[in-house]
Amino acid sequence: MTNSPKYLAVYEVLKQTVDACADGEKLPPVKELCETCQVSLATLLSALNLLEKDGMIRREPKKGIYCTKGNSPARKLRITLLLPGEQEPLFVAAITACHRFCKSRGVELKVESFELDPKSELAELEAVLRDDDCCGLLYMPLYPLFDTPEALNMLREIHRVKPVVQFDRQLGEGETSFIGYDCYHDCRAAVEYLIECGHRSIGLIRASNDDEAKPSTRLAGYFDALKAHHLAYDPRHTIVYDVFKPDLANDVVEILSAPDCPTAYFAVNSVYVPRFMRKVLFVNKSVPRDFSLVCYDLSDTLINLSQEITYVAEPTREAVATAAEQLLREIARRPDTPKQQLLRGHFVYGESCRELKAV
Repeated sequence: MTNSPKYLAVYEVLKQTVDACADGEKLPPVKELCETCQVSLATLLSALNLLEKDGMIRREPKKGIYCTKGNSPARKLRITLLLPGEQEPLFVAAITACHRFCKSRGVELKVESFELDPKSELAELEAVLRDDDCCGLLYMPLYPLFDTPEALNMLREIHRVKPVVQFDRQLGEGETSFIGYDCYHDCRAAVEYLIECGHRSIGLIRASNDDEAKPSTRLAGYFDALKAHHLAYDPRHTIVYDVFKPDLANDVVEILSAPDCPTAYFAVNSVYVPRFMRKVLFVNKSVPRDFSLVCYDLSDTLINLSQEITYVAEPTREAVATAAEQLLREIARRPDTPKQQLLRGHFVYGESCRELKAV
């Protein structure tokens, strides 16, 4: 029983008991069933709810639990995809990839989303915990947008009764299996590409929730690439945009107009790139003549720009499919330790970078 979600394992045990009983035969009392299965009342009731939905038992108040015989259909495997919103290209890609995966394997998919708010996230996690039809959770958390200890505690509660696989972002490192991206090496390679092009002054475009004192893997890749080539980081040239309102940023025009402005920029995310392009045009400069640009993101974010941007493409669809595959494995058999896997992105070469020596 320890190798599968507890209430599902109890369901299978009780199902065998019911199969061996005659139609209308009474099962032992709930308390006795708890002792026999060595589980809590809540776990047992979850298993009984599934048996009742499958038409294998009927519960009569103050009388007991009775076996029912019939041609009840097998309970269909259902997983829940939970992520913060569904309007951004990243989320659309995640939903479509998961839908195709589940359809090809005959798995029922339930998609749930929550607002960019810790309370909304916590409420959806609680709903997953109460959903007895959910066999496993595929989860993209808000973290690191918010430090959410309540969500982490709820995640642990869910993981006690059903498997959870996180993707893209990870809440509580090592708590569950996780499929993500090797952002450090991808971002370092992106910055080193600019250096290979001849740039020695490379600015940074980051979100307001990126902490330079405790850098994410994306920031660490940028900093380490500069350090490895003995190049300086100048925070005066860093463009910081509001993670919730990307149109808002610091003094971008002043930065781009400065005589010592960098000749190239690396963006840890392409969210601000369309605004950056407009600001460059506003100060009567251009990409790539005056600046070179490389960023890390999903291709759909950049598809509407007139200029082709050089970027590191996230393997989003591959990550979602890999995470869903891992979840099905864990539904069948819980692993002894959570699986951690990081996928590499790939460069998409556009017109936004240039080699200085060729000019």
